[in-house]
Amino acid sequence: MLCLPLACLLAACETPPQTAPRRVPPATTRITVDAQTVSRAASVACEPAVAEALKRRYPQPGSVMLMSDREQYYQRPNAQTSVNGEGVFEPDDSSSAIGFHYACLYNARTGKVDDVQMRY
Repeated sequence: MLCLPLACLLAACETPPQTAPRRVPPATTRITVDAQTVSRAASVACEPAVAEALKRRYPQPGSVMLMSDREQYYQRPNAQTSVNGEGVFEPDDSSSAIGFHYACLYNARTGKVDDVQMRY
């Protein structure tokens, strides 16, 4: 009769089976940047890209002036910002100027311009 209480006592002292610890996914860090900062970075990157696009079409342009007060910014998917604006340039050393509109696609992930479109 002593066996039954002893068996119960031993069963109560038994170590429960160990369960594998749950894997906790690593914490993700989300960096948020305000729209004004992204727009400024897009503008700074787009200005030389627009000037370069003009030089490809007009190898010897005179002065180039972008009207930064007329720029408009549009947030696009995949960390892209579209900068739409206007400018004027002299196709050569003459005094006649040509107005144009541009659309520049800036990629915030790479910090580079993905595309420039011009309308004269």
